[in-house]
Amino acid sequence: MALGATCVALALAGCGSLTTPQTTAEAKPPVASGAPVERPSAASDQTRLNEQVSRIASELGELQNGVAKLIASVRQQDDQLTYLRRRVEELESVNRSRLPAPPPSGFAPAPPTTPQTAVPPTPLPSTTTTSADDLYRAGSEKLRAKDLDAAMLSFYNLVVTYPNHPLRESAQFLVADILYTEKDVKGALAEFEALISAVPRGEKVPEALVKIGLCQKDLGEAERAKQTWQRVVRDYPASVAARQARVLLKN
Repeated sequence: MALGATCVALALAGCGSLTTPQTTAEAKPPVASGAPVERPSAASDQTRLNEQVSRIASELGELQNGVAKLIASVRQQDDQLTYLRRRVEELESVNRSRLPAPPPSGFAPAPPTTPQTAVPPTPLPSTTTTSADDLYRAGSEKLRAKDLDAAMLSFYNLVVTYPNHPLRESAQFLVADILYTEKDVKGALAEFEALISAVPRGEKVPEALVKIGLCQKDLGEAERAKQTWQRVVRDYPASVAARQARVLLKN
């Protein structure tokens, strides 16, 4: 009996040792393969998206500024070409009027006459003989007479012929203002921007910026117009143009 009891005790002890690891394993349930993985928060995604949008908007603004400068340059070159063509036509007309008339058809040429002392021909008018003051005066008179096309031609002649003259700034401002009066808003905008590019520290710059804002507003760019007028108030606070810009910002 004692031997049997001993065997039973040993058997129970072995079973207990075998069941213990299983209990430990059961205490640590395996991770389910379909458990959700932790993901970045929606706030960080939104922040990155906002940064990308801001960067794209900045690049777009730079591209728009580049396009505006190109348009201004093309407009200026077109105006120069138009002016030069008109001058060539005028010179050709003068030259044709000085050529001798051809002999009538069916008649022999006249016999040679006794040579006389040659008289030097009258020189053709030069495109640069008119002074900047005279061009500005002529343009102002045409402007007062409401002959806007002739006034603009005189002013632009001054701009092309005397690009470094003190009157150039006022002349180009008047060219742009005439275009705006004639409802050529894009042309006026290009000329005002060309003026600021050529004379960035000129006296007409604040007023030109106010006009640029008006052009932008007429073209449906109200936000850009607001920024332009804010620039006038910020950079030229004591100017008449700044007072005009403050009034425009309130409207």
